[in-house]
Amino acid sequence: MKISDELLGKNVIDGSGDQIGFVEDVVWDFKNNKVESFILKEGGISAKIGLGDKKIVPYEMIETIGDNVLIKGRIFKEE
Repeated sequence: MKISDELLGKNVIDGSGDQIGFVEDVVWDFKNNKVESFILKEGGISAKIGLGDKKIVPYEMIETIGDNVLIKGRIFKEE
């Protein structure tokens, strides 16, 4: 199984413990063979009615990856 397959769908939690979405895609840097960033689909009620935004989280913002993906702080770039 590929690493990206294991990450897709994981919940993403910010530094204050709030669930901010889930991993929708993984962006690879093929030249250096490493993860560049995660694309998140926003969670919550807005996502359920089709209004959830996509966010890009650079890999450097990732604190840990386990059952959930924990990020440092709350900094995002819009896709």
